[in-house]
Amino acid sequence: MPDRRSIPPLKALATLECVVRHSSVSRAAEELCVTHGAVSKQLTTLAAWIGHPLFADNRRRMVPTPVGRKLANGVATGMRAIHQVLDEVRERAPEVPHLRVIAPATLTIYWLVPRLPSLRRSGLNLKAQVRHTHTDETWQDQPFDLVIRADHDVPPDYESSPMFRDLLGLVAAPEIARSIRAPADLLQFTLLESETRPGELDAWLSAAGLARTQAAGVEAFEHNYISIEAAVAGLGAVVAPLAVVGGHLDRGSLVTILPEIVVPGPEFTALHDPRSNSAKHARAFANWLQHVALEDQVPATAATLAARSA
Repeated sequence: MPDRRSIPPLKALATLECVVRHSSVSRAAEELCVTHGAVSKQLTTLAAWIGHPLFADNRRRMVPTPVGRKLANGVATGMRAIHQVLDEVRERAPEVPHLRVIAPATLTIYWLVPRLPSLRRSGLNLKAQVRHTHTDETWQDQPFDLVIRADHDVPPDYESSPMFRDLLGLVAAPEIARSIRAPADLLQFTLLESETRPGELDAWLSAAGLARTQAAGVEAFEHNYISIEAAVAGLGAVVAPLAVVGGHLDRGSLVTILPEIVVPGPEFTALHDPRSNSAKHARAFANWLQHVALEDQVPATAATLAARSA
């Protein structure tokens, strides 16, 4: 191994190569993120070490002397060799597979997206690109690796991974919820519903012994997540999937009303094509979804809902 004392300062050598390549001290200073004076100092140090001038007396154009050019060319050759070796030995980060996931809009907004940070912490080497769908969209026409559905209208040759069945309950902002202690108390408030979820409000009202005609008013919105946000804003009470809106319930922006009254809600299932190139990653993501749903302790009884609303 050569004695490092027989080699000029490496910083000075790199500075020389940069100045010769640019034919400019100013440009070299810019590339090296140092001052003009610092570059000049390195060149002076190197010239003294070599014992020969490195540039012609006309400093305007920074024309290297034969010694200066020969040394700069040698440094450039050495740097290329170093970069080549680094490329060969550098540990390359493995590419993270990108999984295209489509899911119902309300589930995506309130349940899936808030849980994606835990996917990175899980150690699963996957990145999900999530796109939400609305009820009136044909999900089979969209490119995907995994789809989450809340119905059973799926091709028979798809591999399915059940996630959870939700319960439907009535929720509202705290200022409304605290005024309701019995079903009859609801009649003074506006009830909210979604045009894409027909029958859910009527099913809950029937379980409560009420009918929509008794309500002070019923306001319909185009999508379920809009009606939920209207409830958060205090516009009325809405029948919602309780596990999906669990974040709102935990934060207290929504409160369950008469939590002992619930009706069956949607069953969410993850599906993927086992013949696709992404089947392995889709199956791993589906397993993660099942694990997260289980960890969430999705409410299954009126008693657990009542505890959550307290």
